Amino acid sequence: MTMRRSILHFAFCIVTSAALAAGCAKARAATVPDGPPLAMPQPPPRVFAPVDEEEPLAAGPAVPETPTAEAPQLPPRRPIRRAATPPEPEKPEPAPQPAQPAPEPQRELRAASTPADVDADKKIRALLLAASRNLGNVDYQKLSVAGREQYEQAKSFGEQAGEALTQRNYVFAETLADKAAKLATELLGR
Repeated sequence: MTMRRSILHFAFCIVTSAALAAGCAKARAATVPDGPPLAMPQPPPRVFAPVDEEEPLAAGPAVPETPTAEAPQLPPRRPIRRAATPPEPEKPEPAPQPAQPAPEPQRELRAASTPADVDADKKIRALLLAASRNLGNVDYQKLSVAGREQYEQAKSFGEQAGEALTQRNYVFAETLADKAAKLATELLGR
């Protein structure tokens, strides 16, 4: 009985191996057919620069010609035949482009200062003072990580507003000072 089982087991293994080998032998990757050939663009037109004519040399003292021995005559060579190509049609030369004017150096644009600037300056300084006072009353050590980030951001907004104020950029300075004051007030209320 064991002999029969081993023979059946052996026969089963051979049949299974043959079936697997046959399946693997036919597996091929599907290839995508190549598309039409790519259209090659025409080469750009050739532009030939005009040849400058050389000036004739100044006449020097005349040298008498001496007769020279004639060179031996070589039989003429046959010209090489080349395929006849149609001559390229001449293309009109592109018109020269007009000269461009030199670019002007960049100028800094600023709004003219007005009497309202004095009022804006006072308002911004008051906002910065309030923000600075509120930040001074906040205990930095007791703040959470998010609170410390908010504190640093308010401080940064105040510094940027001061720089914008010195540059007389009142709109930007007021925006930054307002943000600094709001953040400082929120931190004080915590």
